[in-house]
Amino acid sequence: MKKFLSVLLSILFTVSVSVQGTAEAIPEETAETLPAIDLDLSQMSSMFVYAEVYQMVSDPDSYLGKTIRVSGWYDAYEDNETKTVYTFCVIQDATACCAQGMEFVWAGDHPFPDGFPEIGTEITVTGQFDLYTEGDTMYIYLANAEVTWDNTEESSS
Repeated sequence: MKKFLSVLLSILFTVSVSVQGTAEAIPEETAETLPAIDLDLSQMSSMFVYAEVYQMVSDPDSYLGKTIRVSGWYDAYEDNETKTVYTFCVIQDATACCAQGMEFVWAGDHPFPDGFPEIGTEITVTGQFDLYTEGDTMYIYLANAEVTWDNTEESSS
């Protein structure tokens, strides 16, 4: 079963890489403020996005420094002991039974929770793929992120 899942995820990854070229163009006025996007997950089906995020977790070195765009719903967690706030763009798989959170650090000064979207709001995040370690655990995240959501003009680069 494990081998089957590995093969399936490899196939999904290969297909998702070939699908990347179908992303729609960024409007000219926006293109000037955004870095070149290496991987636009916001234009892929949820099945491909979920497989791609799994690949990022499995082989993070292949993504380091790449600019990635992803869409999903906003969530946040505040560690009561450290008072550290972790923010996420949550992506569900095609069957909506599983979810994968892509952590991001919003560029600029954005006091939490003011200025952030409501939990569950559909957001789009564009940032640079990076890693950090807390304790013995390594985490992936999007650094220097720009965050946008409906009914707002707010974003930061």
